[in-house]
Amino acid sequence: MKKLHFDYCMEIRYSADVSWCCYTIKCIPKGTDRQKISNMQIDMIPETKAEWATDSHGNRYIYGSNEIPHSYFKYHIKGDAECGIVPYESVSTGNEEMIYRHSHGLTVPGDKLKGYYEKLKEVMPSFDAMSPLEKAKYIMEKLHEDFVYEKGCTGVDTGAEEAFSLGKGVCQDYAHIMISLLILSGCPARYVTGLIIGEGESHAWVEVADSGKWYGFDPTNNIPVQDCHIKIGCGRDATECQINRGIMHGGGEQVQDIYVNVAEVSPGQSIISRGALF
Repeated sequence: MKKLHFDYCMEIRYSADVSWCCYTIKCIPKGTDRQKISNMQIDMIPETKAEWATDSHGNRYIYGSNEIPHSYFKYHIKGDAECGIVPYESVSTGNEEMIYRHSHGLTVPGDKLKGYYEKLKEVMPSFDAMSPLEKAKYIMEKLHEDFVYEKGCTGVDTGAEEAFSLGKGVCQDYAHIMISLLILSGCPARYVTGLIIGEGESHAWVEVADSGKWYGFDPTNNIPVQDCHIKIGCGRDATECQINRGIMHGGGEQVQDIYVNVAEVSPGQSIISRGALF
């Protein structure tokens, strides 16, 4: 179990003033069986009165609008997360698993993924008798062997079948492909967006349901989700847990920069000393 300090900052610069905007931001970790969130602070520029809500997948988010002309938008959240309390997250309702038993959107398999799934079964004759956790571990290890991590070759709209056909991609692609294969095997599986210890960007992994609990697997790194992962939200694919969405009038061209840092908090370390941006 680790106590982590997370620091996420998104900045958008516009070439012309935005006269009006409406936004939804889901980058808000919540407490679960596996993680406890504390000392959370949110800062936004321009300042707006944000409303809090929860979507159909249980993800927390804030939403609002701004009619003040602006050429700069910033969302910054920081806080602490005690992670790895237990290795699972409990199913909240009896019907929750049913939502994730069918492929949706970017996880829908095509002929190549279906063919790959059949080959995985041929190599492992006992596959059908495996538990969901055993299937997830096996699929994760094989995918890690057969798929290559490479930035820039896929995009936010790339689905599992297209990424698998390319043979390379990023964490979003690993997660979509693994979910597609797990659902083919009869296991409820869902997409997770979150943060991982280190500096860079947000991360994505998979949760599979087994005996009334959700267990995390990180196929990009070929590891079970441990105390270095902070969960933000989940859905059937990446589109259902996008960190930010918005519509606006004006703005022209825009440039977006994202800064993420997650570091372990040593005993007795104060909030002030943790490298906050504000």
